[in-house]
Amino acid sequence: MKKDTVDLLVLGIAHSLNHSLFLVLPPLLGNIADDLGASLTTIGLISTITFLTYGTGALIGGPLSDRLGSVKVARISIGLGGLMSLIFLVANNVYLFGAGMFLMALWASFYHPTANGLIAKAFPENTGSSMGIHNAAGNFGQVFTPTVAFLLGITFSWRISFVFFGLLSVGTSIFMNRIKVDEGEIQKSDKTYFDFIKTPGLWIVLLYNVVVGFLFRSVDLFFPSFLSTDLQYTGGIAAFANSMILFFGVLGQLLGGRGSDRVGPTKVLLITTAGMVASFALLMFLPASIAVPLFVVVYGISMFGHQPTVTNLVSQLSPRNMMGLAYGVMFFSAFGIGSLSTTVIGWVADNYSLTAAFWANGATSLILLVVALVIRVKIKK
Repeated sequence: MKKDTVDLLVLGIAHSLNHSLFLVLPPLLGNIADDLGASLTTIGLISTITFLTYGTGALIGGPLSDRLGSVKVARISIGLGGLMSLIFLVANNVYLFGAGMFLMALWASFYHPTANGLIAKAFPENTGSSMGIHNAAGNFGQVFTPTVAFLLGITFSWRISFVFFGLLSVGTSIFMNRIKVDEGEIQKSDKTYFDFIKTPGLWIVLLYNVVVGFLFRSVDLFFPSFLSTDLQYTGGIAAFANSMILFFGVLGQLLGGRGSDRVGPTKVLLITTAGMVASFALLMFLPASIAVPLFVVVYGISMFGHQPTVTNLVSQLSPRNMMGLAYGVMFFSAFGIGSLSTTVIGWVADNYSLTAAFWANGATSLILLVVALVIRVKIKK
């Protein structure tokens, strides 16, 4: 196997584990709350702080990789993020548990902008396809981790579940030492976090990222509840449908990445965004027995298909010495700012219904399509 292929595989494993550290909590939520004597509201607050940290930390990790080198920062992120899982072995109260989640999120948050910049530099000729493979590996982690974490948790302890994925992360960070990438001369830069917006075209891509993050976070959180509450599906089927979105997302990542290399990222971005709009039209207008399976397939492929396309586009637009900074701001815009949607859409669901909330999501997808059209017109890529 060629070295480049092995390097990409190692980065894919690292991406999967970076997500896995935080996918242990949902399936073991009740066990953890009971063991620590904490309410679900308290655990929910810890989760909110964790994911805000995970998104905001990208603003540090991106520029740091520009200064220190992408491989070094990616290894530190994966290794120390995993090492923080050892805190859970002594977490006998909610405060230590919260500290463990915060420190794990802080170190792990450096990974995404760093890895995206690293792949863009290591695979300049097939960036989109490489991004797609890297992101697809992350999706595989999201699909399978909850089941593994649950089995370890009920067989041994929820603490063992965290430590298992943490130690895998530490081992992967050590193996990442084999990755050698010519990043050019690493120089200190006086660029600020938002200087990259001055690069023609990047501001509109940033706007797209905010809106798509807003849409993704709300669907990710409320789709199972929408199925079980408003459409009367069982909880098991609702959970399975959510997992299948991630499964078809793997296909979307691969297709989106390869397509952006072959026909151009702006064209693929327009196609995948139109697919998101179509998925909500199918969900809201067709009978549930037909609509839900179609939504799972079309939304899964379209939503995840846009990700390698956007990262490829950013790599083409960003100056090489600002790539980490650019990816840091992009990740924060989608993950940090976009997470505000859970509050907004939650308010709509509380005051009206989950069906109304998904009508709101459909309207958001139309706004996103307009932004994608502007990107297609303004950026000739």
